[in-house]
Amino acid sequence: MAQEEENLADPFAIPNFWKSSAWLDEAFLGDEGKNPLFSLDFSQKPGVLVSGNASIRETHVPLDAGISIDEPAVDGFFKLPSVLRELAAKESDTLTETPSSISIDDELQEAPIVEDVWLGAGEVPTKIPKLKTWDELERDDRAPTSAAFITEAGPAAFDALLGEGRDDHSATSEVIDDAAYTACLLALALGRSSLLFSWNPEKKSFVKTEPCLRTLGLSLQSLGGIDQLFVECANALKQLTSFAERTYSSSSTPTRVALAGAVDRLVQAVQSEINSRGQAARSLLQLQAIVRPAHTVLTFFRNLVGKLAKQKSEEKILSLLFQEAQSAEYQSVMLQEVAREVLRLVSKPWTDFVEEWVGLKAEGGAPISKTGPGKGFVKVADKIWIDDLGYELEEPDYFLDEDKLPSFVPEETARAAFEAGRNMRFLREHHPDHALSNQQTITGSNPPGLDWKFDWDSISELEDKAKQFHSDLSRVLENARQGRTIAVTTSRPKELDNPWKFEFFGESDTQISNNVLASINRLNQPLSNNLARDGLSTLLREKLYPDPGQALDSTRLDPHWSLAALLSFGPIINAQSSIVNRECMRMLFSAHELRLHIDLLKQHFLLDNGLLCSRLTHALFDPELETAERKSGVALGGGVMGLRLGGRDTWPPASSELRLALMGVLSESYDPPKGSNPRVRSTIASRSFASDLPGDLSFSVRDLSPEEIDRCMNPDSLEALDFLRLSYRAPPPLRPIITPAALVKYDRIFMSLLRVLRMLYVVNQLFHDVPLSGRREQQPTNASIRFCIEARHFVRQIATYFFDTGIVTPWRRFDAWLDSVEAESLSDEPSASGGKSYSPDVLRERQEQVLDEILSTLLLRKRQAPVLKLLEETFTVILRFAKLLRMDVLGSGTEKGDTPERLYASFKKKVEVFLTVCKGLGEKAGSGKSRHADGQGRPVENAIEQLLLLMDMSGFYARKQPGREYMGMDGMVSG
Repeated sequence: MAQEEENLADPFAIPNFWKSSAWLDEAFLGDEGKNPLFSLDFSQKPGVLVSGNASIRETHVPLDAGISIDEPAVDGFFKLPSVLRELAAKESDTLTETPSSISIDDELQEAPIVEDVWLGAGEVPTKIPKLKTWDELERDDRAPTSAAFITEAGPAAFDALLGEGRDDHSATSEVIDDAAYTACLLALALGRSSLLFSWNPEKKSFVKTEPCLRTLGLSLQSLGGIDQLFVECANALKQLTSFAERTYSSSSTPTRVALAGAVDRLVQAVQSEINSRGQAARSLLQLQAIVRPAHTVLTFFRNLVGKLAKQKSEEKILSLLFQEAQSAEYQSVMLQEVAREVLRLVSKPWTDFVEEWVGLKAEGGAPISKTGPGKGFVKVADKIWIDDLGYELEEPDYFLDEDKLPSFVPEETARAAFEAGRNMRFLREHHPDHALSNQQTITGSNPPGLDWKFDWDSISELEDKAKQFHSDLSRVLENARQGRTIAVTTSRPKELDNPWKFEFFGESDTQISNNVLASINRLNQPLSNNLARDGLSTLLREKLYPDPGQALDSTRLDPHWSLAALLSFGPIINAQSSIVNRECMRMLFSAHELRLHIDLLKQHFLLDNGLLCSRLTHALFDPELETAERKSGVALGGGVMGLRLGGRDTWPPASSELRLALMGVLSESYDPPKGSNPRVRSTIASRSFASDLPGDLSFSVRDLSPEEIDRCMNPDSLEALDFLRLSYRAPPPLRPIITPAALVKYDRIFMSLLRVLRMLYVVNQLFHDVPLSGRREQQPTNASIRFCIEARHFVRQIATYFFDTGIVTPWRRFDAWLDSVEAESLSDEPSASGGKSYSPDVLRERQEQVLDEILSTLLLRKRQAPVLKLLEETFTVILRFAKLLRMDVLGSGTEKGDTPERLYASFKKKVEVFLTVCKGLGEKAGSGKSRHADGQGRPVENAIEQLLLLMDMSGFYARKQPGREYMGMDGMVSG
């Protein structure tokens, strides 16, 4: 300013051209202000702009200003061009009248406009019309103006603002180059240390070596937020890498190793993407945008791995991973897809084991057997049964360990997989020459592997593959049964047709050179070709940084997670299970004569053979047979011998007596079923010993407790024959069906029916003993005759109910069901039941269900013990009456206090109480809540009602008489 004041004071000083031009502009615009050269004089009308200092000259003044100044110098560096001097001379006359004032209203309008002062005097410039467009309007050709905000002023202005107001003792930050800081952050995002960031083992985190270091244009607080993002990303990488290394170094389970492998792939893929994209970043904001998606994925899996590492078992890891993948469904699409892929990778060892167990692929390592420790959800342990003899039977078998199953596996799928694997080992153990025992038969049919499917298209494709596999394998098995072979086409790649081909030995030099060059070319292929086969790496490359223009499919509707396992594993497991179960059932019916053994049990244990019942009755009870008892000095006769129960003083018989009396009873009375093998029928017809029967069927002695032995010592007690039992041992292939538990039920039924058989013989014998007992009294008493009639009616109706309603009716339904199962299993046509297959386990359950139904009808269930006790007490009264008649005939006296009248009254009362209780049970069962059904779901009629109808059709026992006691509904005696 001082320099300018000197120039204005000096009349010969020449002001700066641009300053004088600015003053002229202000004068032209009528802005008075503090212009040192011009001022506005309002004393004249109109107002005239008056020069404030006429002595100041300018070397160049615009001609269109209309201002009178002294003539400029004609010589020198600042002289005017000739054109300007001529124009100035022409207008000198008009300017001399008012040298120091200018009329703004008139003179400005008459001033000529010279667009280009460098044109010649005779040249007239031509105006070229311009094209008016919106782009011209939007383009800003004005001179740049000063920034209105400090954020627009650049990093230097922001740094100046940060440093303003700080004293020398305050904490100041140092500035580093952006490129160097970006490089350090990129290394940190990759989980590596650098000059600015290093790993702190104590804090278990990356820390900044220079906390006050920053970049140009960023505050420490803003930079701290960016640093925190990168530090969290680096810590997550460090923790995930450490987890993978620890898992690989320690002895871990296959599922943990698969989890470590998935984490390792994820870390490598994320690092590769960050490194490749981070190299192209030119600012911290670009690098931050690159790291943020990776930070989301890494922190999610860091938290997930932290939870999975605490789990102790493989099934817990898979269950928790399934839950976390399901929760990721409600987060970003990227996490959803990545979580599904990790679940698929970690579940691979478990799915491989299931494939090996059900037979879809060959077993790796030692195969699972009954002598091994088991594996996964298959547990090998001793199955322990305690039979009615008190013996413990132990046999190793496979068991489904439900605790070792992941929570996402449906119960029906797990049961189908377990049964398929157990039946597959049954075929390999007992039928090694079967087609399914050869793994190549199944592998050649291209079975689809077990894998997770999360969309409907994949599920539909899997179902089609499962149906095709079922059809191909069924065709192969059918041709194998008929002795034909069929070529199975496989989808193996061409390069695997001969993987172990020798490429050097026996080849020419040219061929060897070509092979070496081809090998080198294969090794020179980029690593990305190998990584492309990694689904997780491919998925991360596609989803981590998606194309901004890629539209998301928001209309896709995937199946619910609760159905994912069923839809992913169910089709192939059901297809394999259907084939294996059908072949297993075919072997049981054809090779192992299952129907022959079941019919044997029905004839002997259920006394369905009439000839057997007749022979056994005479051998046990007929007093006309020769005794098998050995006496000193008495030789045994050569006739038919029997035990003569009720006609002897010593009891129980010796084992030699049992052999002599029961010899040939079983074998001579056995009738093989009509549908059995003719060879088997001819073999059985030629047998003469019971040991030749299927299952080594024979009579044996039951092991009893001391109390039970005491009751058996009395030949007149109801328990006198409880020591006699049938011994049967199922062949090993049939033990999964005819289990010891089922044999115990058969034995309980046989013991009950044997008592009924004895009671039938006793009541029939009463009509022979009553007339004999009346010889001394001239005629039998009325009570004796009524007792004989009612006792025979009661026992016969009980026997009819036991045999017809209790055994024949339910067994007829079971036999019809067996016929349909056998026909379907032996048929060459596909299953006619809509794909339903029957397994040995289903057959075992159906047989036990029939036995339970028989036990319930025969009042042998535990909850029916009070009713059975009433029936046994009634039988005991009849036996006491029979003993009374027998002793009266023999003249050996009677039991103290026993008379026909008292026994008849006791019998009548017990029958009435028994029927009253049965009536209450029938009314309870008739409500429908306790009505059971057969194996096909059809309701079974109330058996107790049939018993009441047989026993008291006319209502004789229901008539109440004074002084009678009746059994209430609650089983207690009232009155």
